[in-house]
Amino acid sequence: MTYRIEGVKVADDGTVFVAKLDGRDDWTVSATFRPGENIEFNVHTHLLNDGPHELSVSAPGQGLWGNGGASAEFSVANDSALARQVAKLLADSNAPALFPGSCDSAFYPYDADDATAWFDRPDAHAHIARLLAEGEIDATEAAALRDFVNNGFMVLEGLIDDALVAHVNREIDHAVETDYRGYQYGTSQRIEHMHMSYPEMRKLWLDRRHLRFADLIFNGRARPCQTLTYVFGSQQEAHQDTIHLTPFPAGYMCGIWIALQDVQEDSGELVVYPGSHREPRVYLRDAGCTKVKSDWSEFGAKVVPIWRDMTSRYEPFVYRPTKGTVLIWHENLLHAGSVRRDMSRPRRSVVIHTFADGAIGYYDSTGMAASAVELQELSLSMNACTVRPCRHHEKKDAFTSQ
Repeated sequence: MTYRIEGVKVADDGTVFVAKLDGRDDWTVSATFRPGENIEFNVHTHLLNDGPHELSVSAPGQGLWGNGGASAEFSVANDSALARQVAKLLADSNAPALFPGSCDSAFYPYDADDATAWFDRPDAHAHIARLLAEGEIDATEAAALRDFVNNGFMVLEGLIDDALVAHVNREIDHAVETDYRGYQYGTSQRIEHMHMSYPEMRKLWLDRRHLRFADLIFNGRARPCQTLTYVFGSQQEAHQDTIHLTPFPAGYMCGIWIALQDVQEDSGELVVYPGSHREPRVYLRDAGCTKVKSDWSEFGAKVVPIWRDMTSRYEPFVYRPTKGTVLIWHENLLHAGSVRRDMSRPRRSVVIHTFADGAIGYYDSTGMAASAVELQELSLSMNACTVRPCRHHEKKDAFTSQ
């Protein structure tokens, strides 16, 4: 949880702010913030008991809030198995309950034995076999999970029906016509967070047909956190999502790419690199890069070359799905948007990134904490869902190098 103070003027040489959690002296931190800096304190809620809590912030001697300070009440419910696992990992590594400033990978014991997701373990296929034998999954789901383990992604044909795709496309038409969030038609620009304004996109965001597979990957509930909608191809260089949408433990985030049309050649197709999810994860501190505020030039000079070197070791798979097909990728899979050789050809798609319930989510590149859908709304979507069969994309068709 992030607590941000806004609308407060700080001194030119900095102002000291003091944050206290639940009135405890041992959960008290102070930090100096200077003009232009976000005044933020973060709470590792996994380390708190379930129930109500209070965070208070003051600036002693500054008179910013009269004689007192500002405070916020919040409630904690760490009721999933993963949340309890994360709590133990944090406690064993002496992670702070409260800290100022940016979120960072240095806080988290990624190398701990208990911090490895099932699909990154040597016995991953045994886990799938057990689920199948116990009737928890069917043969189609088992095949998809095997692809995820082996190649870093799964492809699910015909998962989303034409009617919902058509409704979403009409909403995209409206977003384009109204320059939603500054979108400019014809560019490779993405439209961010359409699910916050358009009901059919929100329905797709929470659709149980794709979230069922994310649940299986996480061995728990998937909680979507954003939508990125593309009218044309992104042309984005090959990258791992790890550094941008960062989970702890590692692996507990995935990308869900939904085709909103039959994707054509030369339209700037999605490219994935099968097997690249087993490359080392890149975090900012590993690359010696500072947090990105607005200028990405240092990131481009220090992080991107690492990805380019990794990508050179793999054969690309150029992805041209039919409408309604869903691809789900591993958090660490290298993927890219190819060059738009025909600038007139659209490539309508939406990407949904989702974290596992109970995991910690943040953006290592910028230091921001992540957010996700509330569990109450997620439960409502589960109760209202209808599920239709899909066809798993056979490996012999999927991995022809192009």
